[in-house]
Amino acid sequence: MKKTTLLLASFLFTVLFTELASAEEFCRTKNHNMTSPDQKSIQTSVASEASIEITRAIDVAKQTHPFPDLVAYRNTSLQKAPAPVIAEVSDKAYGRSKVTRCWLNLDEMWDYRTREYNFNFQIGVDKYRDIKEKHRESWPWEVESNVHFYDYMKAFNDYSDEIMLTIRRYEREILDNTLPVTMGDWKMIFKEGLKHYKILYPKIRYVEVCNEYELKGFAGATDEQYYLFYKLGYEAVNEINKELGLSGDKRLLVGGPVSTNSFLSRIDHFFEFYNKDQSPEKKLDFVSWHEYHVKISETVNREKDIKDLLSKHGLSTDIPMFISEHDPYHFSEDKLEYHFANAAGLVKSLYYSSIYSPDIMIMPWVLYHNSKLQTRFMWFDGPNEPDTKANEIRMLPTGASMQFLTMLKGQEIQVNNSIDNEDIVLASAQKSKVVIEAINYADPRAVNLTIQNLGKVFPEVKNGKLHVVKYLIDSNHSNCLTNPEYKGGIEKIEDSWVKTKKGQIELKQEKLEKNGLVLWELTSKK
Repeated sequence: MKKTTLLLASFLFTVLFTELASAEEFCRTKNHNMTSPDQKSIQTSVASEASIEITRAIDVAKQTHPFPDLVAYRNTSLQKAPAPVIAEVSDKAYGRSKVTRCWLNLDEMWDYRTREYNFNFQIGVDKYRDIKEKHRESWPWEVESNVHFYDYMKAFNDYSDEIMLTIRRYEREILDNTLPVTMGDWKMIFKEGLKHYKILYPKIRYVEVCNEYELKGFAGATDEQYYLFYKLGYEAVNEINKELGLSGDKRLLVGGPVSTNSFLSRIDHFFEFYNKDQSPEKKLDFVSWHEYHVKISETVNREKDIKDLLSKHGLSTDIPMFISEHDPYHFSEDKLEYHFANAAGLVKSLYYSSIYSPDIMIMPWVLYHNSKLQTRFMWFDGPNEPDTKANEIRMLPTGASMQFLTMLKGQEIQVNNSIDNEDIVLASAQKSKVVIEAINYADPRAVNLTIQNLGKVFPEVKNGKLHVVKYLIDSNHSNCLTNPEYKGGIEKIEDSWVKTKKGQIELKQEKLEKNGLVLWELTSKK
C-alpha cells in the first residue's frame, strides 16, 4: 500500500510539473511571440548548481585585446519622456554614448486637423483621445510630460556622438483611409520634421523608418505595406541630404525594417522588396531590428544570419547592423525578478555578441520609462521635469550592472568562460588597476577567484599590499527597488588592504545570489 501511494504521488508530481512547464511556455509564446531564452526559467531553482562554487584562476599577464565598450549604444523612450538631465547622468555613469536612439512621433509634431507643425511640442499630450478614427497606437500608455521636444533632443545631442532618430505614426490611418492624410502627406511631414531637427541637432545621423510595424499596437502593417513607407522615408532622406548639402559623416543614413516578431523572415522580405525596387535613388544604409526574449546563444551569433540574408539578395554585407532594442527577457508582467534577470542577462548577451557578432551594435532597452509598466528594463528612475536635477535621478540595478561593465577598461584578461555556463567572470587590466566581475545565473553559491601574476600589473607591490574595493548588486545592495531609501547606484561593501602572497591574491564572495553581480577593483594606491 505504501509503495502504491508513493508511486501515485510521484506520478502526480510529474504530471503537475509537466503542466506547469507547459503553461509557462504557453504564456511566453502568447505574451511575446519569440523563442524562449536558453537560460532556465527565472523562477526555477537548479539544486544541482547550488553546491558548485564559481571558481577561476586568472593570470593577469594573459592580456588579449582592448576590453570592448559594451554600453556605448543607448535607448530613450517618449512613452514617458526622460528628464533632460538623464543624458548628463548617463554620460557621467557610462561615458559618452556613441549612438543614442531618440524618437519622433509625427502626430505630436503635426496635427492633421489644422495641418500645422508644432516642432517644439509638449511630449505626451493626448489631443486625439476622443477621435475614434485616429488609431490609438501607443497613446494609451504614453504619459503626459512637461518636457518639450527641443529639451529632449538638445540633451541627447549634447551628450552623444551620434543620434538615431526613429520616426513613426499615421501609418495605420493612411492604410485604412480613416483620416484625411495621404502617403504624400506622410512623406511631407517626415521630411519637414527631419530636416528641421537635423539643422537644430546635427548629430542626427541614423534614421529608422517606423517601429515594429508588424504589431497591431503600432502600424499593424504587412511587410509589403511597410516597404511603401520605407520608400517614402529614403526619398525624404535623399532630398534632405541634397538640399542641406550633407555629405560624408554629416550625411543622414536611412535603414530598417525595425521589426521584432519573426524578424529574420521580415528582414528577408524587406531585402526582397528592396531588390525589386527599380528606383536608381533607393537607399539602404543600415539594417535594424529588435530582439527580446530570444535565446542568448542565437542573439550572439546573429551577425552571420543577417550577412547570409544580405548575400542571398546580392546586397553588400559591409553595412552597419543595429539591434536597436534588446533585453534577454520580455515577460508581460513587471516583476522584480525580471529586472534582475535582465541586469545579469544583458552582460552575457552584450559580451558574447562582441565576440561572435562584432559588427552588430546593440542598444539595450531602456534608459528611462514609465516605472508602472517597464521597471524590468529601466536603468534610471526619478522625476521627469524639465528642471529635474541629477541628484533626483536614481540608478536602478540594471543601470548599476551597466556601470560595472564600464569599469572594465584597458586590456581584457583571458578568463575561462563558456556561453553555456551558469556564470561568467570578466577581467581587465590597465596601468596599476585590475577589475574583475563575476555573475551567478544559478542558485546562491560562493565565488572563489585566484588572481595570479600580479607583479605584471603592479611591479611596485611585489609581496606588499593591494587596495581591494568590492561592490555588490543583489536584492539588498545597489538596489533602490527593494530599498526605497537607497539613493541608487553601485554600492561598495568592502574596502581594505590585502597582502599578496607569491604574486597572487584570493577574492571571495561567500554567497552570491542568483542573478547577483560582484565586482572587485584592485589598485596599488588608494
